[in-house]
Amino acid sequence: MFLDFEGIENVRDLGGLLRVDGQKTRPGLLLRSGRLEKATEGDIRRLTDMGLWAVVDFRDGSEAERAPDRPVPGAAYHHLPALPDLAENFKPVDDPSYTAAEVHRDFCRIYRFLAQSSESIEAYSEFFRILLASEGRPVLWHCTQGKDRTGAAALLLLTALGIDEDTILREYMLTNTFTQGILDGFSAMEEPPFAMDLAREVFLVYEENLRMYVKCLEVEYGSVMNYLELALGVGPDEIELLERYYLTD
Repeated sequence: MFLDFEGIENVRDLGGLLRVDGQKTRPGLLLRSGRLEKATEGDIRRLTDMGLWAVVDFRDGSEAERAPDRPVPGAAYHHLPALPDLAENFKPVDDPSYTAAEVHRDFCRIYRFLAQSSESIEAYSEFFRILLASEGRPVLWHCTQGKDRTGAAALLLLTALGIDEDTILREYMLTNTFTQGILDGFSAMEEPPFAMDLAREVFLVYEENLRMYVKCLEVEYGSVMNYLELALGVGPDEIELLERYYLTD
């Protein structure tokens, strides 16, 4: 479910997602978004009023330094780079030589990296440690646009909570409902900042990328659940706690 914030983009509450046994995720506790750099005073008050306990930032060091999050009173800030040295490994999107085909290829690389790198394992393992330490208090996680690194984290958490793959995919694809407004704004400009074919690759999410991420985990570990336990240390005991904190009848 989208939440309407003034300066924070792509904010979603993962509450209300149903499992096959009828249990559902609790509302107001699991929040995903874009970066908090442009959060307004009203946004900060709203997050504070929600009792936000932790903010998890998956951006790399240069991204976080260039556009630092606004602090939320009462919420601990955790910087967990899931893609370190992003700027060194990928062209900036405003590079005039960057083509839509190259952007598409690079996002495929990003999802393979998220599935295979030790840095991503460290970041997502610590993400679960924070969720477990929260004891069910509200946690928000984000990257820059709140779609790829954030989306992978959401998939892992929702899988741990027993949400089925189709529901997770539908939630992932909701980003495009938000970003379509950005694309419509670009197309209305006489001189948009990006060519539209490139903008679609940068701002939209694609089902194939998330499915490739899952496939990489399955090839390496046998299943996403095995990855959670063997790579991230999220086994039956941890999942039982997560279910207690984040599920309701």
